[in-house]
Amino acid sequence: MEKFMLIVREDLDRIGKLTDEERFSNIPMMLKWVDSLIESGNYIKGEPLLIKGRFVSKDQILSDGPFIEAHEGISGYDLIRAENIEQAAAIAQTCPLVQRGLAVREVRPVATVHGVNNE
Repeated sequence: MEKFMLIVREDLDRIGKLTDEERFSNIPMMLKWVDSLIESGNYIKGEPLLIKGRFVSKDQILSDGPFIEAHEGISGYDLIRAENIEQAAAIAQTCPLVQRGLAVREVRPVATVHGVNNE
């Protein structure tokens, strides 16, 4: 099996207006989804991300959020195992946030680098 990162992309304007309680109210349904992926042997790990951070370049660190002038940004990730990108995309499509139209998932294969512990 290959590894894939399922990147959660959400409308930052929308989630920026939510309280933490409102934003994380979807956790129970997400945990149920994660449990199903654990049972199927596909799940490795994942976490939500806070809506703050820094952009870092060679010459500067910009601190007005990780999504300067963006309307959509990364709000979390899941790392899974799948036979191929088609299966990974099918798994991503079952995410409750995707099913409810609250987020989209970007599906990216994880490169294997020889000599690096890749779990």
